[in-house]
Amino acid sequence: MRTYRIEIRLIQFSVFLSVLIVIAGFLGLWNGKANEQASTPPQQEEPAPTLENTKIVAIGDSFTFGYPGNAESAWPVVLGQALQVEVVNKGKTNQTAQDLYSRFDADVLNEKPGRVIIFVGNGDALRDIPLETFQQYIQAMVEKAESNHIIPILALPLPYTGVQNTIKEFREWESSYAREKDILVLDFASVLMDTDNTYLEGLSQDGKYPTKEGYKRMGEYASRVLH
Repeated sequence: MRTYRIEIRLIQFSVFLSVLIVIAGFLGLWNGKANEQASTPPQQEEPAPTLENTKIVAIGDSFTFGYPGNAESAWPVVLGQALQVEVVNKGKTNQTAQDLYSRFDADVLNEKPGRVIIFVGNGDALRDIPLETFQQYIQAMVEKAESNHIIPILALPLPYTGVQNTIKEFREWESSYAREKDILVLDFASVLMDTDNTYLEGLSQDGKYPTKEGYKRMGEYASRVLH
């Protein structure tokens, strides 16, 4: 009987030692992880990449040129001043998407910008240019920009009296295309007009083209989007 009790105690002691060893091992592992976490510095977010080539070319029609005023008061000037970067105004009156494409090499590629803002569509609408033709030249300019390492930005044509339906088609397609291609979009109508596509007070004299204050609003808006 005495021998039996000794064996029982030995078994109990062995179990006790095993439990102590397991606990000690667990505590050691936990302390190791804690020390590892303490010694590992917290990861920091990578800063946003800086655009090396800050030069911007704005190619477009009358709304880029600054009509009925002049280029000195047009929105590209305001944009350049706000961002403190060079913005080259390549706007001309009476232009279509095909016109912009025909001078894209000379007016954009030769300038070697980092970004190009393509702003056209009203001239196409006024001349009854089919949507398919407008699409063709917008896509061609985007592809030409990207193949030359220039970031394209699309500015939606402004609602215009007499061709509202056509402009609506152009705007809807261009917005969809930009989403598909992950292209940044500027919608100047959002700061110039109300929900009925009527210019806000003081931003147009004829209901068609912006005033100097209107162009100022456009430049300020573009600077917020492109900051």
